[in-house]
Amino acid sequence: MGTLEIVAGVLLILSGLVIILVVLAQESKEQGLTSAIGGGANESFYEHNMGKTRDARLSKFTRNAAIIMFIVTLVVNIVSTVNKNKDKKESTSESSSVVTAADTSEAPAESAAQ
Repeated sequence: MGTLEIVAGVLLILSGLVIILVVLAQESKEQGLTSAIGGGANESFYEHNMGKTRDARLSKFTRNAAIIMFIVTLVVNIVSTVNKNKDKKESTSESSSVVTAADTSEAPAESAAQ
């Protein structure tokens, strides 16, 4: 496991914890029975300025943390796949070179015996 994979794993864990904490800090957007009876058409000054509130900032922060987590997950997956393929090719070439060396060392011995 390379250094990049370790750092990315730590970033994944941290972003997951941040998402959990930020989502828990947000207030519920459910209005319950009042919105079911009244149709949920409650407009207030608070809703018009939603982009400036604490909840809006937490929502944006959650979205950004989720995007970072998604990108880091893709990068880790791509890097580990590339490393596995590279290791597989190296082990295949090493084993074929060992077999070739063994075959060439036996060939003169057989021809000398004839």
